[in-house]
Amino acid sequence: MSSQTQFIAKLEKILTFLKNSKLEYLKASERFNLPQNKRFFNVQSTLRNRFFQDVASLLRSMNVEMDNLVINKLNFEQIVASSNTKIKQGHLEKCIELDKKLVELYGEALEIDPNHDILIHQNEKIAKVIQENIHLLENAGYVLES
Repeated sequence: MSSQTQFIAKLEKILTFLKNSKLEYLKASERFNLPQNKRFFNVQSTLRNRFFQDVASLLRSMNVEMDNLVINKLNFEQIVASSNTKIKQGHLEKCIELDKKLVELYGEALEIDPNHDILIHQNEKIAKVIQENIHLLENAGYVLES
């Protein structure tokens, strides 16, 4: 597999995780009562949406047809999951899990092609938010299992 094909595959995975992360942050905002927490999670959801658009734009600049990506197809499992109110894992913990996976995927994409400042910037922003989320959990008395 060529390096460009590998890079495109990583970007497609990043798109999937950005979409899932955006939805999880929206769910997290619904679970918190304090306005500053709701605002934080809504901002994070909006950022994930903007990151999604930036990565999609990068793919389009590489002449990748967005219609061919799985990410644009209706995902019934996602609809069912987003409407499921009984969850085993807290939304904030799920946000952290998704963000850690995003940082990993960004790292892998940047190993293949390190010349994309937008990916570097997004990776740094998400890594910073992971620490903020962990701090928020710790303040609430939760301990993350790694």
